[in-house]
Amino acid sequence: MKILYCLSILLLTSCVYAQNNLGPRLSSMADNGTAVVDIWSLQANPAGIAFLDQPAISLNYIRHLLSEDISSQGIVAVIPFGKNYLGTSFQRYGFSAYDESKVGFAYSKRFGEKFSLALNGNYHELKISSYGSSTGFSIDFGIFYRLSNNFSIGAFTNNPSAQKFNSDLIAAKIPTSFNFGASYLATNQVLIATTVSKVSDQSIDFRLGLEYKLYDLLSLRGGLSTKPFKQHLGFGLNYKKFAMDMATTYDTNLGYAPQIAIGYAF
Repeated sequence: MKILYCLSILLLTSCVYAQNNLGPRLSSMADNGTAVVDIWSLQANPAGIAFLDQPAISLNYIRHLLSEDISSQGIVAVIPFGKNYLGTSFQRYGFSAYDESKVGFAYSKRFGEKFSLALNGNYHELKISSYGSSTGFSIDFGIFYRLSNNFSIGAFTNNPSAQKFNSDLIAAKIPTSFNFGASYLATNQVLIATTVSKVSDQSIDFRLGLEYKLYDLLSLRGGLSTKPFKQHLGFGLNYKKFAMDMATTYDTNLGYAPQIAIGYAF
């Protein structure tokens, strides 16, 4: 079974690397993080962390194909210094025969109360049994602008310089993507978010997500993405400085991918 997993991943390597671990809140909203403020914005658009109020940390776990063999783990942390924000992230995906990981360090600066810029550097590592390992570096850029208290827009690009892995033994590449998004706080309870994304060598993806704050303690979320078609669903619980978010994504080709995250704001 693990050999089958590995062969599937090798055949879909470009798709695997096009997916970031965005945490269950953003994932349940169809991976809409380009114009949404969240600690997991570090993976979706790090310019968004410049609107967080306090230091925070979050850890998550994803099970792929409902299998105990294939999983993802991630951790993100943000520390503000006035209008300057530092963030670090780590994510890992794989199983015993296949392992890919990424470490990121981000700097975001807010100008006034509406606009922010961010730069994020990543170190990538890929290991495949019998094939060896390879590493690479990439740089990401993001901008975030609050047009009003209710409406925000953002743009984010992964690896615009098209950096590659440094080994010819593994035919994998670090993806280049361009993302533009908007979010609208329709009421104090309803947040609507959308993103248009283009990953190199793939079709344009349109994503639409919704968050409904049922109570101060409970939020319900859902969304759809088009390329590939996915359905997203989840909820979040917030109690004082603690947060727990759960989500699942359904892909017609890969099935369900449930995940959970635990976070704390200092």
